Amino acid sequence: MIRPAGAGDLPALAALRWDFRVDGSGGEPVEERAAFETRFRERVGAALGDGSWRAWVAEVGGDVVGHVYAARIGKLPNPVDEAEAHRYVSNLYVRPEHRGLGLGRALLSAALADDPAGDVDATILWARPGTAALYARYGFGESDEIMERRPRG
Repeated sequence: MIRPAGAGDLPALAALRWDFRVDGSGGEPVEERAAFETRFRERVGAALGDGSWRAWVAEVGGDVVGHVYAARIGKLPNPVDEAEAHRYVSNLYVRPEHRGLGLGRALLSAALADDPAGDVDATILWARPGTAALYARYGFGESDEIMERRPRG
């Protein structure tokens, strides 16, 4: 079952985020898990509460096993016929033991369908290695317009 995430899902969302970033990517954590989960619950709880982020969860047998997030990014007012918002999709993740059931597709569909104002021009995301084919099935492709800059360390 796919449904919007709520405040009661924050512990499961925090655990999934940890798994996505640490276990799923091989990254080494820079803080203790408990501290991260507390920080996550505070920050994401506020963002879900004020609507700056929306999230959906996949449930199997009453357990949250996957999630996806989306944020609306307002564009500057536009004098031409062009929608005035973008959508940023992030953190599409399903626990490995629940993959292959269509949950990732269902989560992505929920995030892409969420456009209550009807003003989304483009949806952007950063695809993890091996996920481009999934996104391509939903019309995503490479863009010559989007550029990225990361701080040098």
